[in-house]
Amino acid sequence: MLVVDLNKIHLPKEKLLKEQISYTEEQQLQPEEIQLLKDKVFRQIIIYLPGYLLLLGGALIIYMNAPNSFKMVVDHNANLDDEETERMWRLAPYVSLFVVLMSTIFFGKIFYQSILPIIKDIKHKTKMLVFYKPEKNAMTVFNRYYLSIPLFSKRQIQIDDKDFNMISDNDEICMEISKSSLIVLGLKKNDKKINYY
Repeated sequence: MLVVDLNKIHLPKEKLLKEQISYTEEQQLQPEEIQLLKDKVFRQIIIYLPGYLLLLGGALIIYMNAPNSFKMVVDHNANLDDEETERMWRLAPYVSLFVVLMSTIFFGKIFYQSILPIIKDIKHKTKMLVFYKPEKNAMTVFNRYYLSIPLFSKRQIQIDDKDFNMISDNDEICMEISKSSLIVLGLKKNDKKINYY
């Protein structure tokens, strides 16, 4: 196993809280973890791709038939004279281009921030093992038990009550995360798996 100096690792914007971490190591992703990451990429694409294609289709409809698309979307009873129809035909390419550019920028940002880091993790097949001492938070009234994790984006994770009681205040936990996307792949205490939600 390779022990990594926290000052030398380059992480995405959502970084680790270095002051809570004892040390880190790198390890190869297991086949089931790679499959989990592939499933996450597939789910993200299934969520966002139809919306992007729908907007591109809308832009094409506007470009191909601006007056009728205006009647379909804005006003079903509109009676457009020749001057208004000609103006719509002149504006159609600009409106279509605006819709294409804005939707490409929006979905490109989503791809860059959420899907691309996961693809990098799958390609490099490396995960980080982060060892730290967690803080426990019991909400017994709601039968929920939380453990702190050293991520800026997510400070706590819900765990089973049995695992919660197994962890003492001085125990060190190993959090397995994907290196680029910082997805939590597992929690362990002395090689015993901690169930989380």
